[in-house]
Amino acid sequence: MQFKDSLLLLTALSAGSAVARLHGHERRHAHAHIGDVVKDAEQEVPAPVVTPAAEMPDELKARAVGDVVYATIDGVLESWINEWAGEVATSTSTSTSFSTSSTSIYVAPTTTAQPTTTSSSPAVESSVSATPVASSGGDWTSYPSDGDFSTSGFGATNYIAEALGIEWSGNTGIPWGSNIQRVSESDASQYRNVLRFEGSNTDDWTVIFWNKMGPTNEMTGFFSPNEALSFTLTPNEIAYVAIDDESTGGWAAYKGDECPLSEYGSYAATWGEFTMRKAPNFSSWDVSCIQAQNAGKTIQGMQICTHDKSQCSAITNGMGSVSNAYTSAETDINGIGGNIQAEAVRLIVNLDYA
Repeated sequence: MQFKDSLLLLTALSAGSAVARLHGHERRHAHAHIGDVVKDAEQEVPAPVVTPAAEMPDELKARAVGDVVYATIDGVLESWINEWAGEVATSTSTSTSFSTSSTSIYVAPTTTAQPTTTSSSPAVESSVSATPVASSGGDWTSYPSDGDFSTSGFGATNYIAEALGIEWSGNTGIPWGSNIQRVSESDASQYRNVLRFEGSNTDDWTVIFWNKMGPTNEMTGFFSPNEALSFTLTPNEIAYVAIDDESTGGWAAYKGDECPLSEYGSYAATWGEFTMRKAPNFSSWDVSCIQAQNAGKTIQGMQICTHDKSQCSAITNGMGSVSNAYTSAETDINGIGGNIQAEAVRLIVNLDYA
C-alpha cells in the first residue's frame, strides 16, 4: 500500500530528505505513497472570480427567489435562477460521523492492480482461500454467521468516500486512533478485521499502532509521539487487535525501552502495514524494514500471514531472509505483500521472527 510523499512532509522535513514511506499495494487500492518527491503533484484550481452584487448594474441584481442571478466567472458572464431565500437552514443533528456503508467506493481490480513479482520479494496472487468460516463459536478465526460484525469499543467513523490517491486518509476514528483497539480472544471473532500478535520467546516486545493520517489530518501518523494504540507483550504472550473498516496505517514493533526513531522523528523499527476495506474491495498488508534500514537501525524480524498461511510477508532478524516484504531495494515497487478480498480478515503477526 505504498503512499508517496505529500507536499506537506516535503515542506516540513525539507524537499531533499528521504523521509518515511508507507508501502504495499498502491496499484491495487490507488492509495498514496509517502517518501520521495511527488511526481504528479496536484494542480491548484483557481477560485472563480465572482463580481460582487454591489458592483453590478441594478438591472443585473437578483432580489428574490426565482429571479435571475448574474456573475462574472473566469471572465464570462454567467446566469442562473436564484433559489436562496436569504436564510441558512439549521440542523438538529449534532453527529460528526459519516457512514461507511453509504459512502464506500468500490475499486474494481484490474491487471495493473495485481501484485508485482520481484526476485527478492515474490508477490502472492490475490486469494479468497484465507476467508474465515462463518460461525457462532468462539474460535477467533471465525466470524458471525449473520454477517453482523461488532463495532463495540470503536469511536465514531470519519471515513468519507473520495477519489483515492494521496489525499485518501481512510478512517482514523473520532477521536483519532479509536478505530484500533485490543480485544479479548473470546470477543475477537465478532470483529471484521483482527490481528493476532504472538510475542517473542525470550524478550518483551512493544507494538505501536498509528493511522496513515495523524491527529491533525496530515500524513504524519507514523511520527513520534503519535500512537493510536500501544502495548507490550511478555515472552510468549498473545494479543488480539481489532481494526475498524476503511482504516489504513501500520505499527512498529521493537524490543527495549524505546522505539528507534529516524533523524526526522519517524518510527524506525520494523513495520507492519495494513489497509482494511470491506469486500468487494481488497484488504492488504506487508512487512517493511525500509525505515529501520535507512536510519541504520537494527532490522528486527516480523512475519504477517493469513491465519491459514496461504499468504505471508516476512523479514527475519538482521534481514537474513526477505519474503514478499519491503527493504530499501523495493522502495519504488508496488504490490508486495498480502492481498485478499474476504468477508473478514484474520492475520497472525509473529514478532522477533527468526
